[in-house]
Amino acid sequence: MKKFILLFGCCLSLSLLSGAQTKEEETEAIKTVCNYYLDGGTNGDSIMFSKAFSPSGQMQYMRNDTLVVVALSDFMARTRHTLKKSDRKTKIESVEVYGNAAVAKLTIEYSTFYFHDIMSLLKTKEGWKIVGKIFYREMKNSH
Repeated sequence: MKKFILLFGCCLSLSLLSGAQTKEEETEAIKTVCNYYLDGGTNGDSIMFSKAFSPSGQMQYMRNDTLVVVALSDFMARTRHTLKKSDRKTKIESVEVYGNAAVAKLTIEYSTFYFHDIMSLLKTKEGWKIVGKIFYREMKNSH
């Protein structure tokens, strides 16, 4: 009986450890996808930028008091391949993983405003993809 309990305890410990590593690996994979979006946008690299998205997804945001819905395929098509670097700072604020679904909070800082992006991601056959994007544009305080 003692051997059984010891064996059970070891198996449980290994499964908990592998679960933690898997979640960490998934988080890193999601950060990679988010960086395709952030770095692609910063560097004018539409090919890298588009690697982040599922074309069947949507971007939604408020313009004045009106909900605007844009297909991610249209959003990707609008991104020009200039290879010119934008003057902005980017940061992945947080990533939360729930099995094959995840949420990432990103901030893009320009000289006069911030974009706060909330990305919904799903793990597809091709790996993690952004399937939904909402955002808020926050003006910086002028002093």
